[in-house]
Amino acid sequence: MKFFVVIPDGASERFDKNTALNLANTPVLDSIAPKSFMGLARTIPYGLPPGSDVGTLSIFGFDPALYAKGRSPLEIAAKKIIPPEDSLVFRMNLVSVKDGVMNDHSAGHIKDAEAQAIIEKMKKELSDFLKRYNMEIYFGKSYRNYIVWRIGDKKREDIILNTEFIPPHDILGQKIENYLDIYKKVTPELFDLMQNSKSILDGTSANMLWFWGQGKRAYLPSFEKIYGKKGWLVSAVDIIKGIAVLSGIEVLEVPGITGYLDSNFEGKVDYIVNSVRENEVGFIHIEATDETGHQGDREKKKLAVEIVDSRVIGNLLRRVDGEDFKLLVMPDHPTPCELRTHVGDPVPFMIYPCLFCKGKGCSFCGRKRFTEIEAISSPVFFDAKLIMKFFLS
Repeated sequence: MKFFVVIPDGASERFDKNTALNLANTPVLDSIAPKSFMGLARTIPYGLPPGSDVGTLSIFGFDPALYAKGRSPLEIAAKKIIPPEDSLVFRMNLVSVKDGVMNDHSAGHIKDAEAQAIIEKMKKELSDFLKRYNMEIYFGKSYRNYIVWRIGDKKREDIILNTEFIPPHDILGQKIENYLDIYKKVTPELFDLMQNSKSILDGTSANMLWFWGQGKRAYLPSFEKIYGKKGWLVSAVDIIKGIAVLSGIEVLEVPGITGYLDSNFEGKVDYIVNSVRENEVGFIHIEATDETGHQGDREKKKLAVEIVDSRVIGNLLRRVDGEDFKLLVMPDHPTPCELRTHVGDPVPFMIYPCLFCKGKGCSFCGRKRFTEIEAISSPVFFDAKLIMKFFLS
């Protein structure tokens, strides 16, 4: 048997009818939902932030209470960069601020080439500043970039590690002035870097840096040792790839994937289907459903869900038709369009075919569609970190 996991990042929303999952035209999901084991799962444990690090660790079966120690160290692992033990890693977003308001956390989904040129220019023109404070900056992908900082003072490092720096996607449409105070007070070096980089960013898609998601070097157990199955993954997003790298899951580099609506979705399916062998697991992560939620654009998010339905799941089912396989479809967290940020509500999940009746009909299947409302009508509720073991059993 082969196992496939599709993660439409942030696809779910609140439990009502005005959601992208409910409004989208999803004939493929509609055709398999009645034959699937469906329910709700809590990917974000109480007390933890509703981020993709926490949610994805849960889906992979890793307890986020143990392993979610900062988003950025998981992300930078995707670049095979090993931060020093005595350093902190920060996400360094390229953002757009207009009239003092956080306008776009992604600088208009800045293209890789432009973002990389900015990072290289910063390295050159700010080399003295970076060297003075033991900082190194790294290009990630698009607006997602990184800084590794060797602070050299354990007490101060602990203070910074435990300080809450607000993600830019959580303050879209808000004045940034109040959120800058924490940088001025706790990390004046990062605030200075924000100011010093403005001349470099002038004339580009971005006009400011934003630092958040700090943490120390990350470690994860081996996925294959836990489950006895080799894993493969395709994703455009560093944090997902970093989790895979740290847990020994093979990351496939697919040309033309962007993390948005213009991604090479067919290529993702091709690479996974061509790689996964008997008793192996293929993970397909889709970022467009999350990004369109952050934009607050209901129509674009609906389109993203329809792409997942037709160009990802539909294509996958055609490619494995006639083979013995299982499919798990599950978001990592909700990203409601009206909020434009993540929330910690439970998410719907479905396993096709139903594990108990093989889709022939039982109390655990028979839901009409893969939506929040249909899932909440099921008697099934999971702690998400247990689903992978259940799915692969």
